[in-house]
Amino acid sequence: MTDVFAQAGVIPYRITGDVLEVLLISTSSGKHLTIPKGLIDPGFSATETALNEAYEEAGIKGRLSKPMIGTYGFKKWGGRCEVDVYAMKVTRVLDQWPEDFTRQRIWMDFRHAAGQLRHPDLGALILRLPDHLS
Repeated sequence: MTDVFAQAGVIPYRITGDVLEVLLISTSSGKHLTIPKGLIDPGFSATETALNEAYEEAGIKGRLSKPMIGTYGFKKWGGRCEVDVYAMKVTRVLDQWPEDFTRQRIWMDFRHAAGQLRHPDLGALILRLPDHLS
């Protein structure tokens, strides 16, 4: 039996003019781009985890849109991570945050962002963002 690790994360977005932009962050190794996400700790909900990871990993605050935009999975730690993903309208970008020394942030057009990710299923969720928000 494969271990399954429940995670939650956000696709942070903003609208600049008529351009829908997504914020991606570097992975902790610095080799890839991803979204803020993390393990759902006992006693915390997926939404609480998603908002907390957005703050810790990306230094952003915002509002989640419900329902979640979808889920994706990947292999890690000898098991499988299953990530509940929410769209998050970014309302504040902080100058300092817990992981600011280990992660880079980059805003880009959502279509470009979808192609920058290691996990195609996550890219597909980003491409669904306009329909999810309308």
